[in-house]
Amino acid sequence: MSKRVYTGGKVPFWEKVAFGSGGMCNEFMGNVIMFLAMPIFNIALGLDAALVGIAIGIPRFWDAITDPLMGNISDNTRFRFGRRKPYMLAGSFFGGIIFSLIWFASPEWSQTKLFLWFTGMAILFYTAYTVFIVPCNGLGSELTMDIKDRTRVMAYRAFFASLAGLATPWAYKLCFFEPFGGEGDENTVVLRGVKYVGLLFGFLIIVTGMIPALVCKENPAGEKQEKISIGKALKTTLKNHPFLLIVGMIFFILMGIYLVQPMQLYIDIYYLYDGDKGLAAKLFAIANSVYALAGLAATPLVAWLGTRFGKVRTLLWSQILLIVSSLLTWILYTPEQPYLSLICMALMSPAMASVWILLGSILADVCDYDELNTGLRREGMYSAMYSWFIKAGVSGVLAVSGFLIKWSGIDPALDCQNSGAILKMRVFFALVPPSFVLISLICTWFYPLNETRMLEIRAELNARKENV
Repeated sequence: MSKRVYTGGKVPFWEKVAFGSGGMCNEFMGNVIMFLAMPIFNIALGLDAALVGIAIGIPRFWDAITDPLMGNISDNTRFRFGRRKPYMLAGSFFGGIIFSLIWFASPEWSQTKLFLWFTGMAILFYTAYTVFIVPCNGLGSELTMDIKDRTRVMAYRAFFASLAGLATPWAYKLCFFEPFGGEGDENTVVLRGVKYVGLLFGFLIIVTGMIPALVCKENPAGEKQEKISIGKALKTTLKNHPFLLIVGMIFFILMGIYLVQPMQLYIDIYYLYDGDKGLAAKLFAIANSVYALAGLAATPLVAWLGTRFGKVRTLLWSQILLIVSSLLTWILYTPEQPYLSLICMALMSPAMASVWILLGSILADVCDYDELNTGLRREGMYSAMYSWFIKAGVSGVLAVSGFLIKWSGIDPALDCQNSGAILKMRVFFALVPPSFVLISLICTWFYPLNETRMLEIRAELNARKENV
């Protein structure tokens, strides 16, 4: 464990790097399962798309209990090695093991057995994810009390998450890799290959999750404060007006983006490449790698804009860019030039990088606002509820997205789909995200904790400490 004395000032470079590793773990745990769920369980194993969506969505109901419970447990923990890091170690370790096991389902199983297997493993995996990510987010909010350095800390996390994002889109394509998949028909190769891919990403989850737990330093102030019951903690958190606006910002963005995200591969396969899964998997992987590279390139710029012009103003412009990039999919997704679709990904990525960086920094500001009103540092509970709304926004809508894919008329047993089904998906893909992001933009417009107000809050909190 790190021996650095916590000061609340600017975070040293290597500690920011270590916290960034936690961003990689979060990327692996949060997204690889999303990239593989439909291709493996629906297309390769034949499980109904609606059932795949439900299997991913069910753990969100469990999260409604485990996320706030984990946040309150973390805030009230008084272990020798801290109230965040022991849980991060356990969550990343068991998460990596469980992730590796998910993909050992058999094509000989019935629809019921496939559904129960995927649902049960998803519940276990997302429980481990909660045990890791809630304390990790709390740790990030307490690493520094400097309101500008918070943005830099979150920029490091976003940078390393984007590095991981270079690998995650290739998860499906790796299943076709000959040393993994071997020879045989397409589905046989994929189902053999995904077992090795699961082991690879399970290992990465364990390693990247342990690094921040072993290196980063916690704020010791929280270890000395009174404990708070979960009922009181939830009530106080959900009465925090700025926090509810943050929840609205992230929830509606994720509603818009992830409601249509599973459709991207289907559009690639059946619209851009007329049923060729190999070419579509390649474009899908390249597109998401472009997305990750654009996020990497944008991270320093977002950090500079956020510290120079303010977090809220920068976030507003990012939401506008997100709306524009979604509308352009109607024009730039074309079978004549499939690679024009990469432009949309290159525009969307900086916008989403800005969202993750700035909202992470703003969440830490909300913890200051809460301390001003309650006298307590409760990063764990705020991180828990923030994490829950993120996971609810992603997986909840993915549960619905399975029905939407089925409603559109797409049949994975067919190589060529009817034009009506493809048109429905394209319209949805282009118009749904801007509709939800517009609601998020309205929440941002009314957010009250700008930089001036936060400097006042920090000054008052520092004055209180000096008078103790």
